[in-house]
Amino acid sequence: MRKDFSPWRAAKMLFRLDFLVVVVCLTVSNPYMVYYICAMHTYWFLSVYALMAVLSSWNGHRALMAFKLAVYAALNAVVFDVPTVAATVFRPLSFVLGLADNPVDELHEWRFRAGLDHWACFVGVLCAYNYPHWDAFVRHLEGAEFNSRRWLGVVGRGDLVKLAVLAGLSTVLGLWFVLVMPREKYSYNRLHPYTSWMPIVVYVVARNLWPALRVRYVHLFAWLGKITLETYLSQLHILLQSNAKHLVTYVAGYPFMNFSLATVVYLTASYQLFHVTTEFSAFLLPRDRKLMLRNLAIFVALIVVSTAFSLSLRTSRLA
Repeated sequence: MRKDFSPWRAAKMLFRLDFLVVVVCLTVSNPYMVYYICAMHTYWFLSVYALMAVLSSWNGHRALMAFKLAVYAALNAVVFDVPTVAATVFRPLSFVLGLADNPVDELHEWRFRAGLDHWACFVGVLCAYNYPHWDAFVRHLEGAEFNSRRWLGVVGRGDLVKLAVLAGLSTVLGLWFVLVMPREKYSYNRLHPYTSWMPIVVYVVARNLWPALRVRYVHLFAWLGKITLETYLSQLHILLQSNAKHLVTYVAGYPFMNFSLATVVYLTASYQLFHVTTEFSAFLLPRDRKLMLRNLAIFVALIVVSTAFSLSLRTSRLA
């Protein structure tokens, strides 16, 4: 929609995705892949950025864009669906995506996590690209001219079409619920990349069929959606303990009170971290190039000074 494929736009998104996780990794000495969601978001953003930025003049032409999408799907299938290809492609990035916990195959975690959802992003791209057409279709169904004739004087033709769409969606959801969801873990995992989008798309389409549903939403979920990256990172260090096996204990012996307090602390910290990331992004990556270089120089100088101060303190303690 923005048609902005500039390096600045890409840098802003990558900063949003990875600034906080890099700080956390440096602070607690954890590998990047411990927070695999950030790695996955970064990879899928870069792949979609390449899809849309390369030959961007084709994006407005249906046939040419369909060709680009077909190429993207083919590459995605080769990388993740053909055995050994993913291991070969991502091997040069093992220093970032690898985990030493598995010395036999340090990329196992990355290949498993990325492979598990490797079609979800493509389905999202299809939904986003075709949204204007869907919006026009729904507006047509709800138009006064299309509904000038009503069945039994009550239900318009648009409602009948919507009910037919809803019946088709219900069939898809029913098949997924009966044939896919009940499977045991490993059998389900094999189907997940190709079926996980079904209940999501069914929900999104059904929710937006009628205006009464479109105009209502749960504000709490919308608010949480803005800080989902921060809540993901914070849960491992603020909400949970013992390698994410137990809830942190503030008030022993009172589980509900403890859960309430832990949740307040957790969400407050996540919300503040979101704003810190936003402020740093605005400071380090402004539109003005000269201002950006000046701010980056200040930031690097602060990092160098603080690192030197930290090393001097450590040296004095050892002495």
